Amino acid sequence: MGAVATAYSAVGDDDLGREITQAVQDCGIHLKAPVLEYPTGVVDITLDEDGSANYEFNSNCAWDHIPQSAELLELSSEADLIAFGSLAQRSEVSRKTIHYALSQRKSGCKVLFDINLRQNFYSTEVIHQSLNACDFLKLNEEELPIICDLLTVDKKDILSTYNIQHMILTLGSKGSSIITENENSTMLASPCKLVDTVGAGDSFTACFIINYLNGMPIEEAQKQASEVAAYVCSNSGATVELPEELKVNPCK
Repeated sequence: MGAVATAYSAVGDDDLGREITQAVQDCGIHLKAPVLEYPTGVVDITLDEDGSANYEFNSNCAWDHIPQSAELLELSSEADLIAFGSLAQRSEVSRKTIHYALSQRKSGCKVLFDINLRQNFYSTEVIHQSLNACDFLKLNEEELPIICDLLTVDKKDILSTYNIQHMILTLGSKGSSIITENENSTMLASPCKLVDTVGAGDSFTACFIINYLNGMPIEEAQKQASEVAAYVCSNSGATVELPEELKVNPCK
């Protein structure tokens, strides 16, 4: 999407760890992933008849033990945006690493929390702490009522309760909403021939937030993000090579 981005995680000293490290590098993604004594994480993805994805994760794997490191803290202190989720916080070790890295960010660095509720790998404490740490909240239409019930807060009060600037709400085939204290930009999904939805929310979020942080108006950034997500949905898998007209100009 035009940003200089680094993914930080952990892999095992096994064939899958070596395979994913090479595959990510082949995609042109900067990856920092210490090799640990735990196995590399695996997720089984099944698709419903409508193309929606369901995920089943293995337990006690390398990304449950992401270590604090000088390299991670250097990345955190230089970043203009830090994005993190709830899934990696299912273990205390990785949760502490994430929030320590957030505490070391520079002044002006923005934080995006992608709530990504999976199975039972979340708690009220984790969600509450993460919402207090972020500027932008990403979630989908299925996750919103769960969060409201979990935190006993009305959806219209989430932003003010946690001092969040924007809620990025994806609505599946119905489109998306970008919600701030003063406006709600709702947009229909861009048309596509659906193959699967894996990676659609992530690509939407990445495109929107990078365009927005580069100064693009909300509706324009939302439209661009919708077109990118539609293209990803029309292809199999999450790592799709975008055509030039959908790529974001490099960050200034």
